[in-house]
Amino acid sequence: MAAPASSLTSVLVALSGNTLVTVVKFLAFLLSGSGAMLSEAIHSAADTGNQVLLFLGLKRGSRERDAAFHYGYGGERFIFGILSASGIFFVGCGVTVYHGIQSLLHPHTPEIGPSTFAVLGFSFLIEGGVLVFAVRSTLKAAAGQPFFRYVREKADPATVAILLEDGAAVLGLVLATVGISLAYFTSNPVWDATASIIVGLLLGLIAIYLVVENRALLLGRAVPEETELRFVNVVRARGSVADIHDVKTRQLTPETFVFKAEVRFSEAFVAARLAEALPVSALPASGEARTHALSGVAAFLIRALSEEIDAIEADVRRAIPEAKHIDLELEHLLVPGAVAAPAPVRGVVAVP
Repeated sequence: MAAPASSLTSVLVALSGNTLVTVVKFLAFLLSGSGAMLSEAIHSAADTGNQVLLFLGLKRGSRERDAAFHYGYGGERFIFGILSASGIFFVGCGVTVYHGIQSLLHPHTPEIGPSTFAVLGFSFLIEGGVLVFAVRSTLKAAAGQPFFRYVREKADPATVAILLEDGAAVLGLVLATVGISLAYFTSNPVWDATASIIVGLLLGLIAIYLVVENRALLLGRAVPEETELRFVNVVRARGSVADIHDVKTRQLTPETFVFKAEVRFSEAFVAARLAEALPVSALPASGEARTHALSGVAAFLIRALSEEIDAIEADVRRAIPEAKHIDLELEHLLVPGAVAAPAPVRGVVAVP
């Protein structure tokens, strides 16, 4: 259950860029004393730490399934995603907003000079380059699908986090530049503090969104409605299936879906397969020979139903490549006077 290579590459590129920018921003803050610059430095430091968590989540989540976890470790990506979002909220948002409020309550004029604007320009080039790389990687992974729809429904949570963090970093730089510039030209530190608070609130909104998204995937969100409908249509398209119901779906990861449903085979299909095994008129009247013949018919029918289930599953996987686990239950077809069996026959397949 390996994570997409594009997500891993985007995280590593973002991690490298943010590490460099963090160091430069803290140096600029030490030189200028700007609250907005400190907010940007904290923002970049939080992004760096969060991207380390995303990298760990991708690596741990790509481990193969084993006897302890039959469906693999893909859910670890969402656990580390929540940890990363918590870091954005408490460090990126909390510390930044706190510092901005403190600057409003106890204003002091920052020492702003050409080096401050040089650092902002350098940071914008690095952060912008990382954002462009992340967007291009996502467009490539989307393979022609609408960009925002792909990000909302199918993109890996780590990819979404990188896009939002880098987008917020670029927007935060713009806001910080505006605040620092106004403070520089008006000699009023309120502008610098206000920019710091706005950047912090922006990070808070992003953190909340990422927590909600990762929580939904960790709980096992259903596949998109159109994907479920495609699954139902593929199963119904088989001439052997008379009905399908009790459909349940789950996304283990954005690349791995689970489908479960009850299907009822048509009487005509079952009768035709039985006729292939042995015409009723050819059955011995009674005795051991009849029992032996019926056992052969039963074995043939079981094999025929198993092969049909395999064929249905193959059709589903051709239509939905993410369908890694498919669980089909055969619904009982009761004949008047017959007694229902205690449990459904199951056809379960899990891709190794």
